[in-house]
Amino acid sequence: MTKLHELSNDYSGEEFGTIDHFMDQSKELPTRMVSIYDIEFNPLNDQGDSQEELEEFAEVLHEEGQIRSPLNVYRLSDNPSFKYRLLGGDRRLHALLINAEKYEEAQRMVPVIIEKRPDNPIEEEQKILELNEHRTLTPEKQKRLVGRYLRIYRELEKAGKKPKGQVRKWIATKMNIGEKKAEKYIHEIEGYKRKKIDDVVEEVNAAGEIKIEEDLMPSAETEHRKSIIENMKEVLGRKVRINGTFLMIQYSEKKNDPNDDFYSVLNALGFDDEGIMK
Repeated sequence: MTKLHELSNDYSGEEFGTIDHFMDQSKELPTRMVSIYDIEFNPLNDQGDSQEELEEFAEVLHEEGQIRSPLNVYRLSDNPSFKYRLLGGDRRLHALLINAEKYEEAQRMVPVIIEKRPDNPIEEEQKILELNEHRTLTPEKQKRLVGRYLRIYRELEKAGKKPKGQVRKWIATKMNIGEKKAEKYIHEIEGYKRKKIDDVVEEVNAAGEIKIEEDLMPSAETEHRKSIIENMKEVLGRKVRINGTFLMIQYSEKKNDPNDDFYSVLNALGFDDEGIMK
């Protein structure tokens, strides 16, 4: 039977030690115990917790004795101060460090799962959000999280790796919230028009009308504007449509005719023949 020291011979990197490497890569040992002082906080993992909230949570942990669910980290090879960087467990690590300062008997060794190091910051933040997706959030923190997912979506979009589906549906699925709630937060963060006109994907249909990408306006607002257009058509007795950011009203030009339809449109809109509001 193969012994532990024999297995560890394949993991003889001087920087971390043989047993250290073996335990990280062994499928039979998915977690290991490390010092809380060996874990570096992740600058991408800002959960927006106040100091007061962290201290309250620390007290809860202290009363419970210790945490048993592992933190998620990846190994650092270029940092002399820390061996690992945190991916999941930001609030718990904060709480453990607070308790270590206050109580002599506080937990200082913590179980961790060592993850593969992400290839880039976007992949890293996605992993962080995935590991923290089950937290109960206040509306303010929920909006903050939507903003983080929104930034990832836009970065993936720029890189030509746009996720499938509309942004609101993608975020709603990631956060396990309703699409309307996700949409509301998106519009509060970016506004109704979220892209420069040069970035808008436009599709010209057979009638020559421009169809703006659906993602730019909330569905409720789109339907409301459609009903307004229908009412205007009925009142004015002529074609009315939205073309991009233009409201277009059709009129029949009659040269040298004092009853030119152009003026009828002006009058119907409340202007006199000189274009002055009545």
